[in-house]
Amino acid sequence: MVLFSWTEVQQFTGFSSSDFKDTGAIMNTAQWAAFGTVVVNSALQAMQRFCNVSDFESHAVVEYHNGRGASEDTMTYTESDRTYHLREYATAVATVSENIYYGSAAPSFATRWEQSPATFGDYVWWNDMQMTKIRFHQNVPCKGIRNVKIEYTGGYPAGSKELDELKTIGLRLSTNFLLYKKKIGESQTIRAMGTKDYAPMFSLAEERAIMTEDIARDLCKYRRWDFGGDHLR
Repeated sequence: MVLFSWTEVQQFTGFSSSDFKDTGAIMNTAQWAAFGTVVVNSALQAMQRFCNVSDFESHAVVEYHNGRGASEDTMTYTESDRTYHLREYATAVATVSENIYYGSAAPSFATRWEQSPATFGDYVWWNDMQMTKIRFHQNVPCKGIRNVKIEYTGGYPAGSKELDELKTIGLRLSTNFLLYKKKIGESQTIRAMGTKDYAPMFSLAEERAIMTEDIARDLCKYRRWDFGGDHLR
């Protein structure tokens, strides 16, 4: 699945190849298709970089975390010792494992088991306000560097309301790319004709700011904030 396509951008904007020029001539079908690939890829990358994610759709993620051990002087575990925050929103956690030979031999990751309705298990996981947490009850990972491996499914499932909203945001962002190109082309044509510059009718609210304030505001709910934690890809 693709978050949004060039065909959907054309349907959303109503633009076609006849509305744009390449080196002074109306774009042909091949030029228009190639330009569309650039627009879609650029808009999607801008969204992903803003939100600090590699993909909005469902995808496999492998993260390595630093085990914290018991931080209390009495060698007891605090909640922060037991709790791990995943970098991305997760819809499923596949495996959690710990390198039991950290610092002494080649890595060997032992599986830690999720609690179920029938068994106690080592940990539970849940989503809270778009943040996924894993909390250990027993077999809390020892202190180490990249000695905790967590494999999970990040992103949003096909057909979800989140992907629908993200698609709309992507279409709006793509529209801004097209409007900016349209503005440049119209201003060049009008000036070449010696006519008053009517290019402002194609202006964006923030001129070159393709990622406008309203789009950034709508993307903020999907942004993954990095507070300098120990999660590593």
